[in-house]
Amino acid sequence: MAESYLDKPELDNTPQAHPAFKRGKLSSTVFFLNLIKGAISGVDDGEGQISSPQIEAARRAILQITSTLEKEGKENNVLKKALEGARKELKKINI
Repeated sequence: MAESYLDKPELDNTPQAHPAFKRGKLSSTVFFLNLIKGAISGVDDGEGQISSPQIEAARRAILQITSTLEKEGKENNVLKKALEGARKELKKINI
């Protein structure tokens, strides 16, 4: 096997990183952006669980904030506008 195809972890996250590392990083980024987008937009209803405890904790935190803004925003115009603003920002995430 050519040496250029060998795994070289020390090159990860550098311009010389293996293309598979870059594809994996991109895939992970897209996954996390979709998770954030779903949690804030209301598409994610909170059912199920993600196998990564760290990512699930981030998802739960975003869902909790969104839920609180939805509930409290019914009586508080500032919170309502904050949630509307966040949802408007989601439109910039084109994935």
